[in-house]
Amino acid sequence: MNSISETHSERRKRLSKAERRRQLLDVAKHLLETIGADELTLAVLAERAGVSKPIAYDHFESRSGLLIALLDDTSQYYASDAEAKITRAPQTIQAIADIVATAYVQCSLDAGPALLMLAAAVEANSEARDAGRAVQRDHAASFQRAFETVLDDQGEQRAPLYKALVAAANSICDDRHQNKISTEQAVEALTHLLVTSLSPFAKTAYKSET
Repeated sequence: MNSISETHSERRKRLSKAERRRQLLDVAKHLLETIGADELTLAVLAERAGVSKPIAYDHFESRSGLLIALLDDTSQYYASDAEAKITRAPQTIQAIADIVATAYVQCSLDAGPALLMLAAAVEANSEARDAGRAVQRDHAASFQRAFETVLDDQGEQRAPLYKALVAAANSICDDRHQNKISTEQAVEALTHLLVTSLSPFAKTAYKSET
């Protein structure tokens, strides 16, 4: 057995299932950036990660499953980071918008250039498309939860607005990934968009603080 095979064998024994999944997702993100979404298959992933194909299939079942897993992975940071900070922040539209915008842009940056290719691949994949749109709905719901303490009680009627804000946020992040704007400009643009879009619905107590 050669040294490479020994390394792969040792790695398979050493990593827990959760650690192996993390490794596979990290390799998949790198492959998105280097070879593109069209070439990303479970067979390619297994080869580049140094594992057998059954291991990759055990974690993701199909290419669609891998795309969905990657999509879920890119969404986790935003929710945990933003929601924790909002609970400690001044309850004003401006303060909350600053947190939401910063966290959303940072989440996109953490996902890296692979995010653009992943979004396109998910939309083109019939099995993954519904999951992609579900993630967008989750983000819209997160936006709504973030501002619910400072806005009036008609939030459910503003679902289309939150959906549009998420689409606009994604567009701003796309511009950042393509280096059309800086990180600071992306955060400022999204913060301004949130404040101007939501201020008309502020509770009376917060109208003078936005």
